[in-house]
Amino acid sequence: MPLTEKIPECCKPKRGIKEGFLAGALPHIGCFAIILFAILGTTIANSFFKRFFFNNYYLPIIFALSLGIATFSAFLYIKKFSDKSIKRHWKYLAVLYSSVIIINLLMIYLIFPYTSNISLNSNTISERSKILNLDFDIPCSGHAPLVISELKKVDGIENVKFISGKSFEIIYDPEKINKEQILKQDICKEFNAKE
Repeated sequence: MPLTEKIPECCKPKRGIKEGFLAGALPHIGCFAIILFAILGTTIANSFFKRFFFNNYYLPIIFALSLGIATFSAFLYIKKFSDKSIKRHWKYLAVLYSSVIIINLLMIYLIFPYTSNISLNSNTISERSKILNLDFDIPCSGHAPLVISELKKVDGIENVKFISGKSFEIIYDPEKINKEQILKQDICKEFNAKE
């Protein structure tokens, strides 16, 4: 084929997966930031994102934002063609939207749960420590680093570990703080923590 000849549309590489990945991952940038700041121990940056994460409609907002970005991307893609039929571009749209859904599910059920307990800060645990298991009404596991970082700021709480789903293990010094005082913390009230 001569170099001046255009490549037929059927032979061009598909971009649906790349765009689907970006559309799915972009709305989670705040989640990634919280995890990064929690790992680095940067509490000032966490307080900036904290207001957004306290929204109980966080998860539907993220999904809507992902689908909105994907739809905008699909609109720009289809607009380039003379035949703007959705029927003609169904494969691209299927790959794009399925990528968005898969990326969102991977973030919520795989990436966030496994990165929640990563920390560069070393914790000293006393011999008299007690363990308190609490369930938080968090919208998704992306909120786990926020819960962990907020509780670790409390004097007497030595360590916090995300177990799974909505469960956390809190190790505390009973000479400095008790179970009732832990449950009175703002983060516990905000996400309705229960034993």
